[in-house]
Amino acid sequence: MNIESILQGCLKNDRKAQYALYQTFAPKMLGVCSRYCHTEEEAEDIMMEGFMKVFQKLDQYQKKNDSSLYSWIRSIMVNQSIDHFRSHKRQYEAEVAIEAEEVAILSEDITTRLDAEHILRIMEGLPEKQRIIFNLREIEGYEFEEIAEKLQEPINTVRVHLFRARQWLQKRIRKEENHNG
Repeated sequence: MNIESILQGCLKNDRKAQYALYQTFAPKMLGVCSRYCHTEEEAEDIMMEGFMKVFQKLDQYQKKNDSSLYSWIRSIMVNQSIDHFRSHKRQYEAEVAIEAEEVAILSEDITTRLDAEHILRIMEGLPEKQRIIFNLREIEGYEFEEIAEKLQEPINTVRVHLFRARQWLQKRIRKEENHNG
């Protein structure tokens, strides 16, 4: 079955086509969801909820069809991960009030220094909010304004969390480099 015939079958609620679509995209989408979670089980739950939305909204994709099916499904998974984060928000310490100009963005791009799998392992140690913001900004490419809106956070708070995530990751990478080198 090709993607177009799978898509047509899914639109007719054909269970075999839905399973084929799931089998085609699930491994990569689990990777997307995993970047936002602490556990594999949590990522699987988010992915399953995301696929339920995919099947519910597939007719909307077919009408617009302005992006690849992969990109469309990926955006649903990212949004599902963010929704999950928002609905399960932990109590955080009082927000840090720091002016945007006080936050010096680290210039070194740490994502180019290590392979993706290694970065994902290191990122698991980041505090949840920092990990989510780092993912949205550095991996998904969202602008600060978009992240602030999605997470319902002030833009300066988003910048602070990204700054702290970058600092933490750089320290961790340097520590590993010193230990291995």
